[in-house]
Amino acid sequence: MNYYVDIHANLLPGLAGLGGGALTESEADARISVFKESNVKLAVAAPYFDPAAYTPEEFLAVRDEKIAALTETAAPMRIVGGAVLPYQFCMEQPRMLRPLAIGASGYFLVDLPHEPVSAELCEQLSRLKIVSGMCPIAADADRLYDIWSPEDWIAVRQAGILLQISVNGLLRPENRKLTLYLLANQYAHLIATGSRDIAEPLGFAETMRIVQRSLPAQYYRRVKNNAGMVLSDAEPSAFLQA
Repeated sequence: MNYYVDIHANLLPGLAGLGGGALTESEADARISVFKESNVKLAVAAPYFDPAAYTPEEFLAVRDEKIAALTETAAPMRIVGGAVLPYQFCMEQPRMLRPLAIGASGYFLVDLPHEPVSAELCEQLSRLKIVSGMCPIAADADRLYDIWSPEDWIAVRQAGILLQISVNGLLRPENRKLTLYLLANQYAHLIATGSRDIAEPLGFAETMRIVQRSLPAQYYRRVKNNAGMVLSDAEPSAFLQA
């Protein structure tokens, strides 16, 4: 039996995910049922943090209250806290990122600017790692497929950050070839449900089956296990080894 970890899930009613769209109470219950049917053993509830709407302390209090309210419904699946953070907030408040990390790890999800990668951006990301003492993970990097060039993917990988692809990167046929290429060559490292539209089937188990069918077994195992490595706080270099 396969059991999965999802590091970027839109699960909490009333808190919008990346790209907008907050679940209702009934939609959250239904989505949790699908997660459990998909053999997800641990999900990171990672709503979008809007600094204009909340202070970090207010956001964490609301998020954690909503996670606690879902604990019984979600069992035996575990839900831990996370957040998707605006890039500008990360740059302005790098020492505020630790409480907003994925679980208790040294990784955080960041919404990168929707623009081509520049040398300045790569330098900023490298500095952000040093100042925060944490490792950024680009959330739903497949949303940048029509913006980034092949050289951009290489540059971001060399900057040392990790890339998370949403299920849309594999379930949408127009995205699948590029996603599999990025996963096979370690330009992308993680798959999560991400900003999947509320009205669309979740598709997480199907996404993992596509990876299993399409990539060599050792690549599939690496992708499947990477989310668990994030939660266990593995060194970032472990994701970039050949």
